[in-house]
Amino acid sequence: GAILAHAAIAPGVSFRKGRRLSADDVALLRRGGVAEVIAARLDPDDVHEDEAARRLAAAVAGPGLRCAAAFTGRVNLHAERAGLLLVDRAAVDRLNARDEAVTLATLPEHAMVAERQMVATVKIIPFAIPAALLEECLTLLGHTPAVRLAPFTGLRARLIQTELPGTSAK
Repeated sequence: GAILAHAAIAPGVSFRKGRRLSADDVALLRRGGVAEVIAARLDPDDVHEDEAARRLAAAVAGPGLRCAAAFTGRVNLHAERAGLLLVDRAAVDRLNARDEAVTLATLPEHAMVAERQMVATVKIIPFAIPAALLEECLTLLGHTPAVRLAPFTGLRARLIQTELPGTSAK
């Protein structure tokens, strides 16, 4: 149940940092000659970094954005189509000022983005954060997404040319 603080590699075993260790994992590591690892145990009120990042990203992401799967406490947000990135800077600043364990980074406001381009990332720095901190952060964000996309729309245009008597065709 402890979470690896660093990657653990042994013959036939390669576990990434952040992996929650099972009894089978420990047995594999022992067979691979690993006698000791550095790991963290979460408090009962802690929320795992991936779950916290997933919940925050879902609150941050507005229309036109897709949240990638959480990994190592990070969730990247991608544009679903080309458009203009709209960022509520005050909400981003409020979130980033709350606690150094929680960060939100975005491209600059009004950045022109391409389809599938990464536009923002939510990162939980430690392996977990207290549930109370997560709830505070969600409250700080409010009900309006902090990051959204204004998609470009195609417009139709026509050119009408006229020729007037006595003028040269130009």
